Amino acid sequence: MRKGVSIFVLLAVITSIVFGQLGNSGHSSKSPITVIIPFKAGSTTDLQVRFMQKYLEDKIGTNLVIINQDGGSGIIGTTTYINDYKSDGNSILYALATPVVYKPLTGDTKYTYENDLQAVSRTMSSPMYLVVRNNYDKTATELIQFIKSKPGAFKYAHVGTGGNGHLAFAAFLGSEGLKAVAIPYSGGTADCYAATMGKQVDAYVVGEADLGRDGVKPLINLGSKSSNNKYQDVPTLDSLGYKGYETNNLAGFYYKKGVDKAIIAAFDSAVKSVLSNEKFLAEAQKAGFTFIYGDSVSFDREIRVTIEKAMPVMQELKLDKK
Repeated sequence: MRKGVSIFVLLAVITSIVFGQLGNSGHSSKSPITVIIPFKAGSTTDLQVRFMQKYLEDKIGTNLVIINQDGGSGIIGTTTYINDYKSDGNSILYALATPVVYKPLTGDTKYTYENDLQAVSRTMSSPMYLVVRNNYDKTATELIQFIKSKPGAFKYAHVGTGGNGHLAFAAFLGSEGLKAVAIPYSGGTADCYAATMGKQVDAYVVGEADLGRDGVKPLINLGSKSSNNKYQDVPTLDSLGYKGYETNNLAGFYYKKGVDKAIIAAFDSAVKSVLSNEKFLAEAQKAGFTFIYGDSVSFDREIRVTIEKAMPVMQELKLDKK
């Protein structure tokens, strides 16, 4: 009798440990997952995670604890995640491409995507836009002609030198032999917007998620054609006759190198489930978010292609690390 009870108890303990560690997602059901966002609270990136939070918590079976650590175009928070957190699956990074893809190419970071991070899930891939005031008196074609006729007269804002917003327009200008003045604003897209409205600059570059502010409009789509009906009529560089220029804004989850593949797959599965839920997507659209899921393999491939395309642009602008 005692032997039977002992075996039963042993099996119960083993079962408890296994399911306690795995739960629905590969994580301990008792351990919350810390989500590091290398941008300020209230930023578009932050709001994306907070919108997904309750849905992901239901799928994962544990709480998500969001920590914002902004600065350096996302470098500070990304560095903190890599240096200060363990590769145990109990912490994860949610970031745009700038601190993960572009900043390491400039030599501004001690980390690289290849050596220190691994893609988990892409949650967004949307075009970058050149945004002007509503009363701006030029069409997209007229603007490009103006830049051609008056080199250096056009000024545009972006959130950081060597970042996605900077390179999205600079790559086009450089390849076409055009000159404009690019001005970085460390305070983020809100500062770029304020500078444009205050006529300190003529325009600013942001991702689709940052559109919709009062008094401004997207003039040129610097990426691929939008999947959002609201912005499909904004001319792309391709439609204006300039081929080969497509800069999209990527956002997603990243683990440190060394996290177990089963944990990566489980978190990715949770994200896929949420971003495939029709109710979630409908609510997201009402809130102004357009989520586009990509699994860990396709996200990794997209990042590597982005890095490959960015390197010659960095070299041309003399922004690449020596």
